[in-house]
Amino acid sequence: SGNSSNGVGNAVVIKKEEVEEENADNNDATMVSMRACEQFVDAGGLKVLFPLFMGRGSAVPNPAKCSDGGSALAAKAGERLRKLRENDNTNGDDHDDDNEKKKNKKGLSKRERRALQARKEWLHNVETNSIQIMYALTRHLDDSSAYDAKARLLVKFVESDCEKCDRLIELCLKYSEKMRLKEYRYYRSDEAEEAENAGIDVDLAALHAKLKGGGDVFHRVGAITAFAAVGSRRCHEHIIEQLTVRNSGISVIKESIAEFAGMLEEGNQKSQLEYYLNTI
Repeated sequence: SGNSSNGVGNAVVIKKEEVEEENADNNDATMVSMRACEQFVDAGGLKVLFPLFMGRGSAVPNPAKCSDGGSALAAKAGERLRKLRENDNTNGDDHDDDNEKKKNKKGLSKRERRALQARKEWLHNVETNSIQIMYALTRHLDDSSAYDAKARLLVKFVESDCEKCDRLIELCLKYSEKMRLKEYRYYRSDEAEEAENAGIDVDLAALHAKLKGGGDVFHRVGAITAFAAVGSRRCHEHIIEQLTVRNSGISVIKESIAEFAGMLEEGNQKSQLEYYLNTI
């Protein structure tokens, strides 16, 4: 529909402006980003964004058929892999997930593995881009925003028994684990030893690996979660309850926000994160 097209177009604008503004807290740029976010909401962009954010299979666009990820080979390889895993489950084989994946992929050709990896990267990019856009909305919309844009965004996290908050928790824990694993592996790698011998700041290099491995996304998911928790008592209670069910706690959200804020220069973005930290 026309509204959906406008929503997608504005999503691209928001993403571009968020990247350009990341390290430059310029008032004019902030105002432009706010207006883009307001227009995105008014154009019906939330109807496009939230299904992507929730990982709804029917909402995720397919890669171009001329690409590895969108090729018939990728679909065929995915089906073969699914059948291999089903056979293992049927036979009662007990494998750890990583070992099972490695074993199953040995039954695929190099081209099939490459196509599957391209498909996986495509889905990952859709997920992370939806998170970046969602963060931009929570970053730039406020109580003065036109079209009641902030309220319309916030209510999405409350509706349907706070299912979007469940998704936030899922993503937060997922990317927390991914970044910690990347950091751990870096410290144990030959690369870290070589860096130390060369006089390079190993902790800084480990931080880079951590951010690249999921920390950057973890920070933004934490900020989105805080937006929902601070804006709605119902969301706050639900988030704490569900974190407890998952043997976690609000400290994981606070850690995300504190680390994110610690990397920023003084300005509106940092102030917002500090407000979350003190309020949540």
